[in-house]
Amino acid sequence: MTLLTFFGCALTAYGPSLAIFFGHIAPNAQLVILLVSSAFFWLISLLLASAIWFMASDSRLTFTSTIIYTVLLQELFRWFLYLLINRAESGLNMVAKHPKSKYNRSGYAFSAGLGFGLMFGAISYITMLVQSLGPGVLMCVSCKSVSLYFISAITTSILILHHCAWMMISFTGFTHRSYPRILWVLISHYGASYLTLLNSSKTINYGCAYQILGNLILLAASTAIVGADIRSIHRKIS
Repeated sequence: MTLLTFFGCALTAYGPSLAIFFGHIAPNAQLVILLVSSAFFWLISLLLASAIWFMASDSRLTFTSTIIYTVLLQELFRWFLYLLINRAESGLNMVAKHPKSKYNRSGYAFSAGLGFGLMFGAISYITMLVQSLGPGVLMCVSCKSVSLYFISAITTSILILHHCAWMMISFTGFTHRSYPRILWVLISHYGASYLTLLNSSKTINYGCAYQILGNLILLAASTAIVGADIRSIHRKIS
């Protein structure tokens, strides 16, 4: 049973993102390089967040304060990554399948976002996934009839997709200096992160359900913004 839990949770957490990777990213070496590079940028942000966590001994056990600087560092390195890709874009377009396509930047942003998301998913969930092999099982504090492994798998899957959308919105925001888009990414990132605290809430019954619903709503809103940006590009070239 523990083996079934392991594979079920692994496919739930990483299945959608890996399907996107093998179906869209893997056939293009250029996009794979962007994905790996973005994953490295996310790791650097985590390294700095870990250093701050180590030095700020008073807040080590307080997730609410840890989220503040962790999210801020991730968004800072998202901007650094944009600056790097923006500087290298002309070279990337030269070796792209469609060098003059207006959708190239969106493709680069999506690949970079998936790199951010996959690295986040690997670091944040892999330990819990291994624990699902047993012995025993951890139940979700706010949803006592559901295992924490499964709730965390769903959350991980949603947050990986969040990063894809956030990266695309950020790139558009940085390019056109659209501060509402940049602000949306920052606010929704904080919102998605703080919603995960509902999983361990002892006072809110079915907090895990509210967390998943809230994150799905945020993801739908981000997807709508991405869709609007893609339609805007399509109108310009048609």
